[in-house]
Amino acid sequence: MSTVAAPPTSIAISEKLSSLRENLIELKQDRTTYVKSHDVVKHYDELCENIGKIYDVREFEEGFKGKEGLTEEQTRERELAEDCFMLVSLFFLTVGRNNEPPAVYAPSIIIKRLLEHLAESAHYSQKDLEPIEQTLNNMHENVEQGRPLYNPLIIAMLHVKIVACQQSLMVLKTELSSIPPEIVHVHQRLVSLRRCIRACEARPKFSASEVMGYLATIKEIDAARVDGKFVAEDGSVPFEGQDIIDGLLQTCYSIIDEALKRQGTIAPGLKLSAEKLLQAKSQLEKLELTQAWSLRETDLYDFYKLVAGIDESRRDGKFLDSEGNTPEEGQTALLYMVRRCYAHIYSLVSSSEASCSPVSEALTPVFNQLQTVRRCLKEVQKFGIQDDRELYPYSMKLASIENMRVDGRFMVGSDIPEGQGRVNSLLAECFEICHELRTSGQTTEG
Repeated sequence: MSTVAAPPTSIAISEKLSSLRENLIELKQDRTTYVKSHDVVKHYDELCENIGKIYDVREFEEGFKGKEGLTEEQTRERELAEDCFMLVSLFFLTVGRNNEPPAVYAPSIIIKRLLEHLAESAHYSQKDLEPIEQTLNNMHENVEQGRPLYNPLIIAMLHVKIVACQQSLMVLKTELSSIPPEIVHVHQRLVSLRRCIRACEARPKFSASEVMGYLATIKEIDAARVDGKFVAEDGSVPFEGQDIIDGLLQTCYSIIDEALKRQGTIAPGLKLSAEKLLQAKSQLEKLELTQAWSLRETDLYDFYKLVAGIDESRRDGKFLDSEGNTPEEGQTALLYMVRRCYAHIYSLVSSSEASCSPVSEALTPVFNQLQTVRRCLKEVQKFGIQDDRELYPYSMKLASIENMRVDGRFMVGSDIPEGQGRVNSLLAECFEICHELRTSGQTTEG
C-alpha cells in the first residue's frame, strides 16, 4: 500500500525543530559553563522562525483548536515546537529573564496539568487555587508588558494558554463558592487528610497505624457535627456547603477502607512506573530543599517529560500495566505520585518565575554566598561585637566578592549576566551592616 509523502517543506521544518531540540538539550546538559543570555536568545529566535511556518496568529485570535484535524506530520511538528518552547522558556528562567513573555510558557503548561488534576480529583481547597491565581495574574502582566517587544505569534500563543488556565481556574473556584467561609476550615482539613491517606498508599512501606490515626481524626470531625451538620467555630450551622463537605467526609472513610484493605500493594505490571515516579518525587523534594544552590530550571524539563509521559499513557483515567491491562492495585498510589510531582515542578518553576528581581544561573553562587554572609551578620547584630577583628572573616569575604566586579558589574567572560542590581544591592547591604557594627563597637569602647 502506498502512502502519501509529507511535503518537503514540512519535513524540513520537522528536521529543523528536531535539531533545535537536540541543541537545547545539549546546552541543558552542559555543566562545564554557565548558560549565557545571548545563546538563549539565539535559540529563541530560531524557534520563532520555525513556528511561524506551522502556526498562524489568526489561529489563536479566532479560537485555538489545538491539534484537532491535523495530519500526523503536522501533529509531530507541533509536538516538537512545544518541546522546544518548553526548553526555551526554562532557559529564560535559568538566565534570570523571568519577567519576559517566553519565560511564561513553562509555568502555563504545568499549571494546566495541575488544574486538570484538581478537576479530576474533585477534592481541592481554596489554598490550592490562590497561589495559582496569583501566578496566572503575574504571567498575564508579563505577557502584556512584553507585547510591543516580542513576536506577535508568541504573544498570541501565550495569551491563549493563560486564558485557558484562567477559565479552568474559574470553574474550580465556582465549585467552591457554595461553601460558606464559616466552615471552610472543615473542608480544608478534610482535603488535607485525604491527601495524607493517599500519601501513605504511595510510600514504599505502608503504615497501617498512620492510616488509623487519620481515621481517628476523621471520626472526631464527624462526631463534632450537630444533627448531621458541620458547625462553624462560633457555633452557628450554615445551611450551604453541607453536602459538599459531607461527600468529602464519606470519601475519606471510603479511601481509608480501601487503603487498609490493599496495604499499599502495587500490581507487578505497574511497579516500574511506580519506581520511576517515586524516584522523581524524591529528587524533586530534594531540589525544593536545596533550590537556591542546585537548581538549574532546565532540569525540570526531564522531570516533566517523565511524569507527563506516564500520565498521558492512562486509558480512561487508569494506568496501564506492561500487558496493556488496568489492574486496580496501585492506581491511586501512582495517581498521587503523578500529582505530587506536578505540584513540586510547579513550586520550583513558579518560585523562579515569580521572582521580582531575578538572578541568572551565572550569578547564583555569588548571590547565595552574599545571602549567607548577610544572615551571619544579622546574627552578629543581635549581640554586637567587642572587637573589630570579629568582622575580619566577613570583611575579607565581602572584599573578595567586590574584587570580582569589573566597572561595577559582575562579568562571566564578556557576558553581563542578569541580576546585577540585586547582587550589587545585597553586597552594599552587607557592607552597610559591617559599617554599623564597627560604629556601634567603637561607641561601646568609647
